[in-house]
Amino acid sequence: MRGQWKELSEIVKRFGGARVVVAGDLVLDRFWYGAAERISREAPVPIVKLNRAVNLPGCAANTIWNLAALGSVPRPVGIVGTESEGRQVLRLFEENRFDCSGILREPRWETPTKTRVFAGTLHGPRQQLARIDSGEQNLLGPDLVEMLKKTLAAAIENADALIFSDYGYGVVEAVFDPDLLRSVPVSAIDSRFALTRYEGLTTATPNEEEFVKACGRPSAEDDRVLEKEGERLRERMRLAALLVTRGAKGMSLFEAGKAPVHLPVVGADQVVDVTGAGDTVMATYVTALCAGASFVQAAAIANTAGGIVVQRHGPATTSPQEIREALEAWGAGKL
Repeated sequence: MRGQWKELSEIVKRFGGARVVVAGDLVLDRFWYGAAERISREAPVPIVKLNRAVNLPGCAANTIWNLAALGSVPRPVGIVGTESEGRQVLRLFEENRFDCSGILREPRWETPTKTRVFAGTLHGPRQQLARIDSGEQNLLGPDLVEMLKKTLAAAIENADALIFSDYGYGVVEAVFDPDLLRSVPVSAIDSRFALTRYEGLTTATPNEEEFVKACGRPSAEDDRVLEKEGERLRERMRLAALLVTRGAKGMSLFEAGKAPVHLPVVGADQVVDVTGAGDTVMATYVTALCAGASFVQAAAIANTAGGIVVQRHGPATTSPQEIREALEAWGAGKL
């Protein structure tokens, strides 16, 4: 695909205006930064003096954030609580003028939150010391499930694509309905723990760990095994295409009626943080499909976008301009 960078760049030029519904788990990613100057007397742990806190959209919320950065028009469908974390997720969306009509505000719901603590010496580099997760014990009662289903059915009217972003908090499992898939040209699933539960979509984007788990094999190191299992999984899930993201090994695409395509990683030696990279890949891949790309073209563009965001700390986004510049560098052999 390196030699086709100009064609790929022309596709990216067409990014903009795709109406994409994202149904999934809305999470708050919270980052606490500070300096560790001494060890606690209470336990052998550093005392962190907090000096900066950053709130960012996580999981499905990060996919939505990435879609907007690419010029698409995202419409989220999900749940947040009425506590401060839920209000912060809504604030992040409302500040960017997203349509939040598909987000239910539920007092009984604890907004899933991932708090990461980074610290180091006063003037030295910081490293992650801990991650505190909350909001994992929510229960979706029949009333909430019914409301979510009605909200999703209304949201996909006139949509160009539908993304299910499943991080195991229950929303996707509750609302997934194969009959809905006929209402949109493109449908995609990113499922952290239950990939094979969902069938009949256009495509899916598991990472290698999720792929191996879905296949029931200990690893996918052998390319022949990878290709056999990839095609088998694609057929089992009744997908038009399956895109497996493989970290430093790039991506592998399995498309109906075609030979597997293996894409090399872009900028592997500059990886800083893979947090949220899968959300960027999904958002870019679907946006490219909406812009008329073939599956392999969309995969190559998404591969490039993923290579950009892993060079940044935390959940990150990229833009069509950055992708086009990276494609030009890739085509010239500079990446």
